[in-house]
Order: sequence, then C-alpha cells, then structure tokens
Amino acid sequence: MENINKLKQEISKLDERDAKSILQLLLIRSEQCSEQELNETLRSVKESLLQTANKEVKTAETVHIIFGGSAGGSLKAAFRKKAYKNTEDIIVVPGVLSTGPVEALHTEKGVKNRVQWFRENNHSFFGDVEQEESDMRKALEQIKAVAPTQKVIIWTGENAAEQTGLRIAMYLLHNKPNDIYEMNTLQAFHELHVYVQPEKVYFYRTSGEMAPEQLLELYEHVELRPMRAVRRRALYKEGQNVLFTEDLLRTWEHDELWGSDSDRHDDFIIECAKRLHQEQGEHEFMKSARLIGEVIGHMEQYTGDQWIEFRVRELIVQGVFDYQGDLCEMRLYEVKLKEEFLQ
Repeated sequence: MENINKLKQEISKLDERDAKSILQLLLIRSEQCSEQELNETLRSVKESLLQTANKEVKTAETVHIIFGGSAGGSLKAAFRKKAYKNTEDIIVVPGVLSTGPVEALHTEKGVKNRVQWFRENNHSFFGDVEQEESDMRKALEQIKAVAPTQKVIIWTGENAAEQTGLRIAMYLLHNKPNDIYEMNTLQAFHELHVYVQPEKVYFYRTSGEMAPEQLLELYEHVELRPMRAVRRRALYKEGQNVLFTEDLLRTWEHDELWGSDSDRHDDFIIECAKRLHQEQGEHEFMKSARLIGEVIGHMEQYTGDQWIEFRVRELIVQGVFDYQGDLCEMRLYEVKLKEEFLQ
C-alpha cells in the first residue's frame, strides 16, 4: 500500500507532456512488443517512479550519457559556463569501449572481468584501471536509475568506442519510457559547419577531440528528434549482441559495428615502425611511446593508446620486435623491428 501511495504521488507530479510521453510509449509497445516485454516496461516505469519518490532531491530535466573521460570532462566544462546546473545531469561511461572485453558488462561479473583483463594486459595503466572499475560501476547504475520523465541524450561519434557505448546504453534503457535522442558529434558538427572547400572539412574521430565550446554549440544549436521505436529496438538488439560476445576488439566500418580479430592493426603497427626507422636513417631502438603515438596519429580506427601498447608487447612476444628496458612501463622500454621485417 505504501508503494501504491508513492506511485500516486509521483504520477500526480507529472506534467501533461511527461504523462503523455509515458502513455504514448506504453501504447506503442503494447502494439509492437510481446506481453512479456510490455510487462517488463511497466515494471521498469514503476521502479523508476519509486526511485524518484524515494529521492528528496529534484531530478534534472535532461540526462546526458557520454563515453570516455576526455569527452565527459569537456561536456562538464561546457555546461559549467551556462545555467545548466539544475537542469542537466551527465553520466560519463569511462574507458575506450572499442577495446577489451565488454561481455556481460551490464553485470558485476562483466565489470570485474573487464578490469581483470586490463590489469593483466596493460601494466602501465594499473592505477587508472582501478579508478575505471569504480567509475564504470557508478555509470552503469546511473543509467539503470534514469527516471522515466527525464529526457535522455546519448553522445556518440563515428568510432567503435562510442558506437559500442551507444548500444550498451540502449540495451540498459530498453524498457524505459523516456524520450531518447542521439547526438552524433561529427554529423552535428558538419550540419552546423558546411564547408565548400574539402581541405576545410574537419574529421573528429571522437567526441573527446572536440573543445567544450564546440560541444556546447552542438547542444544549443543542433535540433534533435526523439529516436524512433524501430531504431531503439535495433540498437537494443545490437547491444544485446555486443554484451553476449567475447570479442576483444570492435571496429566501426560502413556505419556498422564489427567484432574484429585482436591482431587487426598489427600490420599497420609494423608499417609505422618501418617508417620511423627510415626517418632515423639507422636501424636503432626507438621509444615505444614514440611508436605508439605514430600509430594512433595515423590510424583511422580509434582504439586508444592502451590497446596499441598491448599489441606492441604481443608483437615482441611473437618475435617481430626486439626490445630493451622494462616492459612493465611504456615509458621505460624501447623497440626496433627485427631485420627480416624491415623489407
């Protein structure tokens, strides 16, 4: 009875627009979904309303979900310059989701498995991994707890990391009645800035490469429309696929997210090493960080430095590179291609 009273109180607080939005979604799902899926949606709405009732603080009007610490930091900086403190919430999902395991990431086991993999394979970033575990758990819980009356904007871009995040978020939001919007930062940027001369067309690989002022401009000037039911369902299914596969690398090609072999970029790493050796003039050792920076700077796919450093060490194990120094720290070892790989 107590819960019934709380639900009545929260429903009475809904304005006309929010009430219509929830009712409309429930009616649509009653036509398009199975009885089980409809019941799951009803249960989600009920739980969200109860969560809101148990909070004394006023919920923000809009929730922003963004992927990666750099992008999240930029968006927070952008909103600090405007009166958005009481109207906007930002959920930052940490890490580069195009790399490492994301299987069952929506569960405690999945989060622990991802952290353990990075702990074992990225020795240079141990401290960051520990913080990422806490931040990841917090972000996922925040997404699950989004109130049914809140508008949700998911920030993404033309890269596998953010596209993976989009699909995971849509999986978690599947039974929510909220209006959901997709802010593709690269597409939105080009929508606002149409350049005639090709040399002036900018390609941002990730939202994190944009300045806070640019993200604010996109939010305030790009018109977004609620995601249609057919796209929501498609992204949910793709998110389900992502969360139930064991791929360690994901790539974004032809507007589709693909699971890829872990050695996908190894040949490119070798080509970059050849180029650097040619610039040296002599076949000498080079700082591993120099090679990793060269690869990241010229590679179309976005993987982050942790993944490339992992692959460099794998190539050392495979006998492609010689090394000197301490492999437990990226800045403490140097590499050079073995003679037979210079040709």
